[in-house]
Amino acid sequence: MIKRIMSMPEQEKQVTSDEITEVTRLLTQAYPYIRRQKMAEGVLTDSPLESLVRAVLSQNTTDVNRDRAFTTLRARFPSWDQVADAPVEEVAEAIRESNYMFTKAGRLQQLLRELRAEHGTPTLDFLRGWPTERVLAYLTHFPGVGNKSAAIVALFALGRPVMPVDVHVHRVAQRLGWIGEKDTPERAHQVLQRLIPDDLIFTLHVGMWEHGHTTCRPVPKCRQCAIYRCCIYPAKTAPMPTVEEAVAMTAGKKAA
Repeated sequence: MIKRIMSMPEQEKQVTSDEITEVTRLLTQAYPYIRRQKMAEGVLTDSPLESLVRAVLSQNTTDVNRDRAFTTLRARFPSWDQVADAPVEEVAEAIRESNYMFTKAGRLQQLLRELRAEHGTPTLDFLRGWPTERVLAYLTHFPGVGNKSAAIVALFALGRPVMPVDVHVHRVAQRLGWIGEKDTPERAHQVLQRLIPDDLIFTLHVGMWEHGHTTCRPVPKCRQCAIYRCCIYPAKTAPMPTVEEAVAMTAGKKAA
């Protein structure tokens, strides 16, 4: 029986551009449905403000619960002004599926009111003309909006080459040896942002996210891992499959 508690190597390996390109290619083969899935969720057509609201709702919950909360919020309050002005209890009730509903409701109302005071209406469309670093600095000044949430808005709503690092991306990057075992999400963002070419960031982000969500879980499903040969994680749970075998197990999973 393979022991699960094993240390990762302390040193980051030398990551080549060829490996990054190959991992991107293999994850695209393994999860060909992921772009279509993200489109269906609405995250690729969100305005910057919608993207930020969805990012706040996503904290400490699943994407399914996030989207349910977002849909209920928009149905109950057709305008962002209504969200800003409603009793906090009503906003919290609308987003109850997202967990920590009162905390999130208060934060959403605070940022909507601040945007309205500054720009006359709750909007983040003005970010479209800003340089990326200014966008990230502005978004993270709101309470409860960290680097990951800001990066999500920049990547998905503004089309900027910024790498969000959530728990799934962080786990996959560690097991690939692209970041160190003790690297924080903030450090991981810096390292991955430097390593990954701008034109691969979106594809690699969604691929790593789905890989961590589906295959490279806390106890990994190594027999369906298309990037097994690039992985340095010592506690593998199966011998290396062929790429064809791995892709066959994952590629059609959410094709419908």
